[in-house]
Amino acid sequence: MARLGVISIILLCLLITGCGTYAKFTYPSDYNKLIQLYEKPKYPINVGVLPLDDKRLNVNNFGGYFLYLIPLMPFGHAQYTRPDSARMFNTISSFEFNPSEDLAKAIATSLRRSNLFENVYFTYGGDTGPDLLVKGSVLSTDYEGKIYSYGLSVYGPLLWIFGLPCGSSNDQLKLELFLNKADTKDLIWDYSFAKEKRVVQGLYYNYGHDVKAYADLMEEGMNEAIKSLDEHLRNVPLEKIKKK
Repeated sequence: MARLGVISIILLCLLITGCGTYAKFTYPSDYNKLIQLYEKPKYPINVGVLPLDDKRLNVNNFGGYFLYLIPLMPFGHAQYTRPDSARMFNTISSFEFNPSEDLAKAIATSLRRSNLFENVYFTYGGDTGPDLLVKGSVLSTDYEGKIYSYGLSVYGPLLWIFGLPCGSSNDQLKLELFLNKADTKDLIWDYSFAKEKRVVQGLYYNYGHDVKAYADLMEEGMNEAIKSLDEHLRNVPLEKIKKK
């Protein structure tokens, strides 16, 4: 029994330390998932995408993971509002992610792929090139991880060996976006979305996918946002969006 306990503890330590594995926000996860509305650019417009304002809370709590050790407790859990600052997940050790810039660059990538505009690029501002500017805010990148003990405390990991889930990760993404004229600052369009996805993980499946869903959620949200923008611009005269 003592030997089984040692094996269980080793499995648990390997899981929550991620064996030194780190994840990086990579966008797109699949280029073919990005919506393309037109074969060639629809509007002769230059669009600059500014870094997003970071309006997330700053509350990271991993202490709940240790509830796992209490007999009859079915799981331990962690909750992060800033997963990019966390150092304990289910199956990775850290997440390389700069939401303010990475998500702004993702917006630029999706808009370029859509062929709504002739030119779309990420910018820190100050240049005189764009007709329109995309601004926005990151409202949430909440993460919740759960490690399943099945009420068996340190012996829970023995069940993982037989394929039972070792835990789950829930990723949430909330953004608000604004499209303004670069010269007059007039608002042309605004949009917000909230997405989340839960992934069940085991030793043999979805291992290392704690934060993979953020790219998927961004793809889904931007595809919907681009459809909304295209619909909106059909009723806006070109002279109202092109810089004089």
